[in-house]
Amino acid sequence: MEMQAVVWLVLLILFVIFEAMSVALVSVWFVGGSLAALLTTFVTDNVWIQIAVFALVSLVLLLAVRPIAAKLTGKNLSKVVSGAQALVGKRAVVTQDIDNLGSRGEVQVNGQLWSARAVKDRDTFRKDEVVVIRKIDGVKLLVEKDPSAAADSTAAG
Repeated sequence: MEMQAVVWLVLLILFVIFEAMSVALVSVWFVGGSLAALLTTFVTDNVWIQIAVFALVSLVLLLAVRPIAAKLTGKNLSKVVSGAQALVGKRAVVTQDIDNLGSRGEVQVNGQLWSARAVKDRDTFRKDEVVVIRKIDGVKLLVEKDPSAAADSTAAG
């Protein structure tokens, strides 16, 4: 097997492994592109043609498969939420009283401590209260009372 074919085979395997490790369609188009480039090595030794085939097939797969995958999975793949934005809507526990007027407050979510402020300036939250993250402003979480916590306390009473 020629060296160029080995390179495309290694890339193909790496893209397959990377895709298998990810939870979203991230590199599946490159799997197809590297397979096409690998097959091209049996037709021509010109590396530029192989790269062009890789790029073209990858682009076509990206444009053709992504919308189909979004329909099949029911997800808008271009609006995958990640990082801190994934915290919006989650519940957090107040670890330091939240008081906007005193410019203080902290919550714990997913094992991490975050500075926090109330969505409404007049709201305050005490330590160990459960709140819901509504927005992220820089490095601060904006929170409000957890409606389900209020329902739990009235059901208990």
